[in-house]
Amino acid sequence: MLTQLSFKAPHVELKNLRNLWFHLTGLSCNLKCKHCYLGCFPNNKARSFLTMDKIKTALEESKKYKIEEIYLTGGEPLLHPDINNIIRLTLKHTNVTILTNGTLINDKKARFLRHIEQDFDNELIFRVSLDHYTEEKNDEIRGKGSFKKILSGIDNLIRYGFNPIISVVNIWEESHDSLKQGFFDLLKKKGFELEEINLKIIPPIKIGEYSKNIQSYEENEYVSNSNVGNTDKLDCANTRVLADNGIYACPALVNDPRGKVGSSLINSSEKFFLEPNICYTCQSNKTGLLNNNWSNGTN
Repeated sequence: MLTQLSFKAPHVELKNLRNLWFHLTGLSCNLKCKHCYLGCFPNNKARSFLTMDKIKTALEESKKYKIEEIYLTGGEPLLHPDINNIIRLTLKHTNVTILTNGTLINDKKARFLRHIEQDFDNELIFRVSLDHYTEEKNDEIRGKGSFKKILSGIDNLIRYGFNPIISVVNIWEESHDSLKQGFFDLLKKKGFELEEINLKIIPPIKIGEYSKNIQSYEENEYVSNSNVGNTDKLDCANTRVLADNGIYACPALVNDPRGKVGSSLINSSEKFFLEPNICYTCQSNKTGLLNNNWSNGTN
């Protein structure tokens, strides 16, 4: 894997900050997935949970921008001890997407989350990670028993009127048509008619656990001036991430010092160099890799 390029990498300017991510729980998660680009796992002692004060400060600083969506992520964001108040706080500002594995969403939790959303004009969206429409292939990646727990969480969200997005890392390199059909059939059995907007298919990000268990980036997989393409569509052109130790250009780079662009929103660089190998995955995807893709009606 390349760690030092022999030339100056192309850069992206922050055009308009529309997407603000909060990396709530550091590397703490209740699952240990073989493809996790951050290397999250249960009982992680290095919790690095975001404090309410830091979140409030970032939200105040973000008022100078036209934030269209806030994302709550981790680790598993529902492990944050103050998650309910964080949801309330962020819903005051705009629509909020929670990226979750869904296993902690029982009937009581889904009902409570619906009550929270009903107090605000903005929408609470759940993006639930499920990596295959078959139990065998999902559980090979996310752990035995995870498939049934995740589907239970999805059932509970649907029961209380949420319209979840299913987030799929295409580990098995299936065609998008095959994945769509498989998930459409799976959820139809549960009375949930998936539309294009309800399925987000993401290519593997080959760092963290993925590089240990499956594959790392090849030496030629990096962004150069010859292959950079249209950077306006990259997430880093409209996104910033607040982690416990500062501001990052991308949610996938909170473990990489090259992704850090400052200490706060008002004290951060608008320029980001596409040096990390994962930028190759993003530019090859030709659209936003991790943000919701509302503009083209698909995820």
